[in-house]
Amino acid sequence: MISRTPSVFGHLVLVVLFGTLTMVMAFAVLGDYQLAVRIVGGVLCAVFIYCGTIEFRNYRNPPPADELIFDAEGITRIKSGVVAWIARWDDIEKVFLSLKFREYTSHNPGSDQFTLIIRPGANFDAQAAGLAREPDGDLQVSDVDLRPRDAESLLPLLVKYVDVAIEDDNTAVPVVPAEPVGTVAREEDLEVVEGVVKIHVNGWDKRKMWVFRFGSLMIEVCALVVAAASTGTAVQVCAFVVLFALFAVTMVVEGLEGATHEKKRKVVLELGTRGFYLRTYGTFVGVWWHEIDAVRWGVDHGSTYLDFLPGSDMFAIRHPRLAELTRSNPYDAESGNLTGGWYRLARPFSVNARREFESSMRKSERVEFRETAGVS
Repeated sequence: MISRTPSVFGHLVLVVLFGTLTMVMAFAVLGDYQLAVRIVGGVLCAVFIYCGTIEFRNYRNPPPADELIFDAEGITRIKSGVVAWIARWDDIEKVFLSLKFREYTSHNPGSDQFTLIIRPGANFDAQAAGLAREPDGDLQVSDVDLRPRDAESLLPLLVKYVDVAIEDDNTAVPVVPAEPVGTVAREEDLEVVEGVVKIHVNGWDKRKMWVFRFGSLMIEVCALVVAAASTGTAVQVCAFVVLFALFAVTMVVEGLEGATHEKKRKVVLELGTRGFYLRTYGTFVGVWWHEIDAVRWGVDHGSTYLDFLPGSDMFAIRHPRLAELTRSNPYDAESGNLTGGWYRLARPFSVNARREFESSMRKSERVEFRETAGVS
């Protein structure tokens, strides 16, 4: 049995913890202490009793079962406490333990995970079982990932009832030459860290910011010179008004630009020799270069996005969580899908980010840069 039911052990630990704290506060209430200490102890004692009661209730009422059961009859999927589907061994032709495709990342990859894939027999009702069918007809149990120790423990049982094979999806893609993005980016004086080009997607235009800062500084210096050289009170007042007004505007602009560098707001696109990696606060999208054929800019409601075209239909199988990137407007769940099989990264690119991306990809050996697509 493979169980993904949340454990209640943590609730039991909290019950013991709150119980211990309640006893400590009870000594403060019953002991020979000042009235203020006893009042605070009583309040905390009540709070700990309340929290302990909630955790005890959670411990006594475990969450519904989320399990994948293998027995002599077949495979049973229990989801939210009810039987979602049953596959009997007689209706299964073959079972595959497929090593999940690793999404591109320039960081250290996590542990390997397996997906259970069922090759149904002639009498297997895939629709009744509620399983998604792959292009070759096999059925994928995509809602339960198997850890290496899970796959190792299942093998002795599976071979008793059905033919078993182990697949590695990572060998199903061609090996292509590495993209020279790092070399090109260094020529363009872009940010390159350990061979990875880092593009600030929502960053402001660096050239315009440099012009604004230089212009502001020159105007402020001129205002100071005018104020110091002039003998007229009105001229000096006007010069100082211009000086302080421009200073305030500069502080506002610098604050807005600096906000895009905050951890929760910063969006970074990392271009490596083998793929790209879009990183936001709490989310990421990683794609290998050999998985896509082309990129383009997509314009929707005045915002410019980066679109990419997968090289095969297997991309959707390898990256099921990226299905939401097929929408034309990433911020509108009801918007239509992009035509032609294109995917769209769900963050608009600034002018500076677009220029840096184009500069880094200008010598690409595989990925084609296509014409910008507007709103249909």
